[in-house]
Amino acid sequence: VTVLTKPYPCPGHCLYCPNDPIMPKSYLPTEPGGQRAVANQFDPYRQVVSRLKTYRANNHPTDKVELIVLGGTWSAYPKTYQTWFIKRCFEALNNRTAASLKSAQKINETATNRCIGLSLETRPDWITKQELINFRKLGCTKVQIGIQSLNNRILRLNQRGHSVAATKKAIKLLREFGFKIQAHWMANLYGATFKTDIVDFKKLFSDKNFRPDELKIYPCSLIKTAPLFDYYQKGLWQPYSQAVLTDLL
Repeated sequence: VTVLTKPYPCPGHCLYCPNDPIMPKSYLPTEPGGQRAVANQFDPYRQVVSRLKTYRANNHPTDKVELIVLGGTWSAYPKTYQTWFIKRCFEALNNRTAASLKSAQKINETATNRCIGLSLETRPDWITKQELINFRKLGCTKVQIGIQSLNNRILRLNQRGHSVAATKKAIKLLREFGFKIQAHWMANLYGATFKTDIVDFKKLFSDKNFRPDELKIYPCSLIKTAPLFDYYQKGLWQPYSQAVLTDLL
């Protein structure tokens, strides 16, 4: 069950990131999850209920639910909003309100729709011990982390705002806290080539400082609302051809 947070400023200034005013940073309103979020006015309760209804209509069991929270940088949202958002998600699963998040989590242990995994999404430079304690209190079990590249030059060119050292530190902390790690990695970034992408990807698993449990591969997309579009128009960046991208993958 995927739910999106409301549109909110992101601390990042990445070249490739879309900037749709009606969406949280990095998401588009045409994506299925985005369409559901917009239709439900980004209300977490309504998004969860809507998704469960669809599953049941397709005769899909909903006794075990992995809750995936998407939308910009979770850690940048106000803590009061975070607690309210997750509480409402649990209340939707429980089909009843609760006095607190902790109470909603307790009720969920024996609910018809039990949350057996909760995924939150953030940046390496926002991972601290205190932040991961907050994640634990919310019930998080998996962290989606935007690694994007393991090359400091590529990170710098794309204005990512953090270094490879920050990624290493974040993954180390995530492991110490026992979280599952789902890395986001991007091919075809500004300044990258087919060869450097291959080297970078191999490093993701050959280097013991990384080796995520799960992986999302994001080939860089050409989106008009992203600053990278200007680079494309000036001839400074080109998306890989279908043949090159297929070969790379």
